[in-house]
Amino acid sequence: MPPVEPLPFRIPVKGEDVIDFGGIRSVSYRVEGLLHLADDVLEFEWTATERTERVSLTGIGTDVDQSPIGTLEVQAGWIAEVRLRGGWWRPRMAFRARRLDAFQGMPGARPGTVTLKIPRRYRKEAKALVAAIDQARAAAPLPSPENLAELANDSRSLTGEEQ
Repeated sequence: MPPVEPLPFRIPVKGEDVIDFGGIRSVSYRVEGLLHLADDVLEFEWTATERTERVSLTGIGTDVDQSPIGTLEVQAGWIAEVRLRGGWWRPRMAFRARRLDAFQGMPGARPGTVTLKIPRRYRKEAKALVAAIDQARAAAPLPSPENLAELANDSRSLTGEEQ
């Protein structure tokens, strides 16, 4: 399979507004990243920016915190479905996995699913990447019960959990 260029994406994550005796606080999140496909492995890498705007009796201020780069590797065989949605105006890549914990640790991911917003100018590249992922999925073997246990042990060791 020829190499596919990394695809930039954003992940929609809801912010929050808090009004209490300490003042008013508005928190917004921006998650941006790149999606790579190499050797039948999808690699998601991202960074998140948290912006907090505060208004209180003690003053007005804004804090911006940048998270370290996060990564997640998912075998193509673990992907049950990938679709490009949203048409020309709001393209999105929707992934559905064969396991609920496949996207665990990614911001904005739900059990077994994640949706990436794709900049419009990269829609053509996104379409090519969906085709390449489908091709990799077709060539990859379906996960077996032995692979499930192996993956669970590997993911625990990567996250630092005790076995």
